[in-house]
Amino acid sequence: MQGARYAMVLNDYLLPSENIRLASDDEVEYGDKKYRIVITDKRFILYARRGTVFKSDDVVSERLQAIHGFKYSEKGTLFRTATISIITNAKMEIRGSPDRMKPLFHTLQSTIGA
Repeated sequence: MQGARYAMVLNDYLLPSENIRLASDDEVEYGDKKYRIVITDKRFILYARRGTVFKSDDVVSERLQAIHGFKYSEKGTLFRTATISIITNAKMEIRGSPDRMKPLFHTLQSTIGA
């Protein structure tokens, strides 16, 4: 799903007067699933549209006020994986390639400012 159609589906999940600040084109892994990241002025959202015939939405969100900080780490020698830990009362970890995750980490820090 690209561009305007992606934004139209996301609008179904926005709160009144909530505005999108950032919507990633790249997917990240959370748990064993792939998601796109959406940051609004109120929430950090992981969003995926699943299914081939019967479509369904998969949404995970966290209030920005609940985010205390971020941690970036890389591991592996031949096949490196980067992890961004989003620190709230619990810990949310998203994973991907270092080439995609490092710029995303900087973007998250500057956009959310935690």
